[in-house]
Amino acid sequence: MLKRMISLLLTAGMLFCMGSAQAFAAEAPQTVGSEAFMKSRTRVEQPAFRVYLSPSPQYYNLYPDGKTEEDYMRQIANWMAQYLHEYGIETIIAPSSAQVPASEWGTMLQARAEQAAQNNCTLYLSIHSNAAPEALSGQYNGCFIYYQTNLPMSGLWAQIVKDNFIYPEKDKIKLANNQTLTEMAYPEMPALLVQTAFHDYPRDADWIMHNTQRIAANLSYSIAQYRKEYYGVPIQEITNPNLAIPFL
Repeated sequence: MLKRMISLLLTAGMLFCMGSAQAFAAEAPQTVGSEAFMKSRTRVEQPAFRVYLSPSPQYYNLYPDGKTEEDYMRQIANWMAQYLHEYGIETIIAPSSAQVPASEWGTMLQARAEQAAQNNCTLYLSIHSNAAPEALSGQYNGCFIYYQTNLPMSGLWAQIVKDNFIYPEKDKIKLANNQTLTEMAYPEMPALLVQTAFHDYPRDADWIMHNTQRIAANLSYSIAQYRKEYYGVPIQEITNPNLAIPFL
């Protein structure tokens, strides 16, 4: 009787061990597969988030203080480079066009789009101020945000900029399309052309002249928000005290 009980216990123990081994063997491939997946993810390097800034080349559009549209739009771009650096975003600013005749601007703007593509830029932002036709000079004000119709992410970015932009009259901030514009047709990445305000409208010109840093901070925040919404990257805090101004 005792021998029979021992034999039964040994048999049960062997069956238990075999069952455990089979269960482990069934789970092992999943564990190895998960580890391989995680390792493959860690090997993939995320591309840099880089923005191409294209200030207006229009040096003949004068402001009341004698400076030009290019002067003020380049001020905004230079401020933006500082804010975007705070957000961990790289920038390339288009070189000055002061020596380029207006007849060659189309070629120059195409070259900017090519430079953005060659440097693997994620976004392309053209920064301008606006003007009414000469016969209606000084009669229009507001902000226009042009976006590409063939790239949906351009529209998403445009909506973020529209919702955030600090132009004083919210109802005068408009989205617009014109795919024939060089800086809408040629960039290979999502692109916007922001007409910040009308420099031939005295109140708009004054607003631009006294708010280049705030405009830059605001546009930069919208880029950081776009990156958060589309890529899931949290918006970093501004730590430079010289950049800590209200911009929303």
